[in-house]
Amino acid sequence: MKYENTAILTDLDGTLFNSQGLVSDEDRAAIADYIAQGGIFGVATGREPHNARLHLPELPMNAPSIVLNGAAVYDFLAERYLNTVLMDKEAALQVLEYCGKLQLPLDVQIYTTEGIFYATPLETADPGFLRIHQPTSFQPMEVLVRKDWMKVVLLEREKDALQSMVTFLQTSGLDRRISLVEGTTDVVKIGKYQELLAADINKGVGISLLHNLPVYENREIFAVGDYWNDYELLEAADHACAPANAIEEIKAISSVLLPSHNDSAIARLIRNVIPKMGEPSA
Repeated sequence: MKYENTAILTDLDGTLFNSQGLVSDEDRAAIADYIAQGGIFGVATGREPHNARLHLPELPMNAPSIVLNGAAVYDFLAERYLNTVLMDKEAALQVLEYCGKLQLPLDVQIYTTEGIFYATPLETADPGFLRIHQPTSFQPMEVLVRKDWMKVVLLEREKDALQSMVTFLQTSGLDRRISLVEGTTDVVKIGKYQELLAADINKGVGISLLHNLPVYENREIFAVGDYWNDYELLEAADHACAPANAIEEIKAISSVLLPSHNDSAIARLIRNVIPKMGEPSA
């Protein structure tokens, strides 16, 4: 079969998703054909599994995937976590206490194995960010602190609102206990956010875990990403791929450059790039 020795892991926002937060019909058709011809397709995303599935209706993911920016590996077929890494909750609470004292204009989300929870009120939530992070619920911090945390997301409601938090994390030494991951999405007006994860956790760690699973055995992994949180993912993959809209630092480490996320980059990878890489050189 044409793709039986390959696997694709793609980021979502800015990569598989276009500027409207949708997967193009061309990408959908190409992915279906790829799987039918022996390929395995998964995602490598910062999103929570149920949220990712909600925004990928009828899109097959026939292999375990990286979610929560490497804090977990999730099997979408079996609908269960295969691996989870909890963060240092006490360190995260110190960061949130600092943000609260300064009254920084932020949306705060807590990610657990139970799903996504807002720690800030509905009245202040950015509508665009709330729309793309469903299903979620709003709960007080006294309830949330009793849960196990895998990730905290801090979304700016005003430009540069997170800069003082980043400085605090670095000067307080908490950056030795927490990984800080910058993110962005063009689906939301401001779109800048920071994620707090367990120390040394990233999407590249997720690839190491996937390599040990039988379904990935003897397959070359094509990883596709566009932003800083994809850096370690692309470094760990067999083939690093970037859409045209990726930041320059991601393009610099990518051996495959694709059209932008608005021009069906994944379809081009499947139909044009992967088949040619299997051809003998002249």
